[in-house]
Amino acid sequence: MILASRHSWARLVAAIAFTIACMNVHVDAKQAPKKKQKTTAVKSSAKKSKPAAKTTAKPADKAPPKEAQPDSSVVKIDANDPKAFTKAILLDKQGVEFEVVGEEKQPAPKLVVKEKKKEDFFDFSTMLVPITHPAPIASKYGIRDHRLHRGVDVSVIKDEPVLAAFPGVVTMAKYNKGGYGHYVIVDHENGLQTLYGHLSERLVKIGERVYPGDIVGLAGNSGRSSGAHLHFEIHYGEINIDPETIVDFPNWDLKPGVEKVSKKSIVRAHYNMQRKLKKEGTYVVKKGDTQGKVAKWFNISIEALCRINNLKPGAPLKAGQKLLGSK
Repeated sequence: MILASRHSWARLVAAIAFTIACMNVHVDAKQAPKKKQKTTAVKSSAKKSKPAAKTTAKPADKAPPKEAQPDSSVVKIDANDPKAFTKAILLDKQGVEFEVVGEEKQPAPKLVVKEKKKEDFFDFSTMLVPITHPAPIASKYGIRDHRLHRGVDVSVIKDEPVLAAFPGVVTMAKYNKGGYGHYVIVDHENGLQTLYGHLSERLVKIGERVYPGDIVGLAGNSGRSSGAHLHFEIHYGEINIDPETIVDFPNWDLKPGVEKVSKKSIVRAHYNMQRKLKKEGTYVVKKGDTQGKVAKWFNISIEALCRINNLKPGAPLKAGQKLLGSK
């Protein structure tokens, strides 16, 4: 037992000694100076060789800055688009981003030239006078016996032919006991209307088409008349036209310039006559007046008086009532 322990101690001492020896060797290796490498040959060769040429590298050209690319999601609206405002409102409502581009051009001021209103004219140059020979006027157009005589009375030979003045259609052909007697009215294509009264006989019917020179009747003394004559009227709607404006009596020739007669002057003359008629052609009913008395004052029939004033035949009149003998 004692011998065995001695051997164990010997081995332990030997191991410790070996360990210490190894540690010393390791320390010596760290402290030993490093051997310099031979660089003489390398240095000499470097001295003999020419130094490499220095090259200055040119700096690379700077690339131009990239332009900002437009946002394709933004809708462009031309400022000069006449619908730009409407488009902007719609896009705004839809939540779409938009941009108004371009400079708005101010429209050049427009020169406004007022056109002169064209005046309307009547053309009577194609009119054919109803009597084909010279004939004197027995009574002119105007106020007569407190009422308007709306045409001219021409002295003629009984039963001589009376001719249509313009092409047109017969709209009236009848007998009127208290006024025109046998009379004919023709509506013409130019908007005019002619009346032929106191005929001895009517030779056309309502709806019949006539042309200048066609015989509409024979001159006579029918109706309220004191002798053979033709009562001739010209109208334009409710406008009365003095035949002497167109025809040169008693020669029955057309006057110069009838191809261009101002409508304005015709209308003005009509209303001037109406104002005059209002002053001179009004009868103020007095107490005890009758329809017959007033009709006699106007030199018209009772039937005509009632028709003009919307009276019932035989109805009593009121004092102060104003009556007309014509319109």
